[in-house]
Amino acid sequence: MKRLNILLFVGLLTTAIACNNNPKTNSSETPPEAKVDQPKEMVVHDYLKEGNKGIGPIRSFTQPQFQQRVADDGNKLFIVKCTMCHEHGEDKLGPALKGVTKKRTPEWILNLMLNTQEMFDKDPDALALKDDFESMMVSVGLNEQEAKSILEYLRQEDAKTN
Repeated sequence: MKRLNILLFVGLLTTAIACNNNPKTNSSETPPEAKVDQPKEMVVHDYLKEGNKGIGPIRSFTQPQFQQRVADDGNKLFIVKCTMCHEHGEDKLGPALKGVTKKRTPEWILNLMLNTQEMFDKDPDALALKDDFESMMVSVGLNEQEAKSILEYLRQEDAKTN
């Protein structure tokens, strides 16, 4: 049963990537460099500073000033790369992500996105999650900036749910 779930997941992931692997703007939209972040009144919380940092390339993380454009880019990437398995408010194939930026350090979240296999092989918190779900997270090929954009989107969403 687990093998079938994994095969189905890989097939769905491959289909999703083949259908739309490029969440970048099309040529008819305003180029990103011409867009100016509009000030928002949303107050986003600080990232969790203490706790497990995970295993991977991200050793430390300095919280940037909130930028709506970065969170919007993260939202687009989240829709394309993550929603097959995750939702903000409820479990799917993977855990619900509501409150994740309040429970986990940004380093841990980024390392999970960027170094998925090793995290699920060696990190105690990732191993505990693995026991709770039939399917294991697979790498979706994010680079560091894309992962940081998704992280900023998750922080924005968590700010809405106090």
